[in-house]
Amino acid sequence: AGLRQQQQQREWELQRLAEQIEALAEERRALGERLQQQVAELPDPLPEISDELREAGLEALQEQLRVIQQRMEALEPVNMLALEELEQLEARLAELRERLEVLGNERHELLLRIETVATLRQEAFMEAFRAVDGHFRSIFAGLSDGEGELSLENPSDPLEGGLTLVAHPKGKAVRRLASMSGGEKSLTALSFLFALQRFRPSPFYALDEVDSFLDGVNVERLAGLIAAQAGDAQFLVVSHRRPMIAASTRTIGVTQARGAHTQVVGMPAAA
Repeated sequence: AGLRQQQQQREWELQRLAEQIEALAEERRALGERLQQQVAELPDPLPEISDELREAGLEALQEQLRVIQQRMEALEPVNMLALEELEQLEARLAELRERLEVLGNERHELLLRIETVATLRQEAFMEAFRAVDGHFRSIFAGLSDGEGELSLENPSDPLEGGLTLVAHPKGKAVRRLASMSGGEKSLTALSFLFALQRFRPSPFYALDEVDSFLDGVNVERLAGLIAAQAGDAQFLVVSHRRPMIAASTRTIGVTQARGAHTQVVGMPAAA
């Protein structure tokens, strides 16, 4: 009986040892898998340890680690929303950059349009200037037997400068409008007016005593010019000069009657 009991006791011990061995083997297998996983996560090749770290020793490395930990603790408290805020700011920055690019393209297109409009405007102005200048030269020569021209104050940028009327009446030096006599100013201004009318005609013109400073010969020339232009427009001319009245198609007399009354009378057409 005693031997059987000892045998059974040993069988139990063997079974317990077998279970312990199996548990240790399972734990060893699990540790092996974890080790393989950690090895797989290591960088390949492994970073080399510098000679300074090898020579520093464990205590120096621990001291350096302690200093780094103190610096990290000094940065606390850490804003855990900083990354989210950074993402929002980066998204806003990208949006603003895109908007800036769009505005830059729009600005470039707008500048091109402005340049195009400025070019077209200057071309249109110069076309009108050359046409009016040609008419002015022709009309002034017919009215005064002299020479006249239009002069730009700023030829390189005509839209930024003014316009000068230059006239050379027959037998006199070249003059600008400001230095002319009353009759010369009238002829020059009328030449410019009719030059504009030829370039862009209007249907109706009213002239009030524009011949008052002209001598008889120039009044006749002006009357002839108005009569020639009357084929394209109507002219209402107020004048006291006989050559002008004689050249009119219809004449209306306006006189002051007794007292303060004004009397309007019809006059026979010129023969």
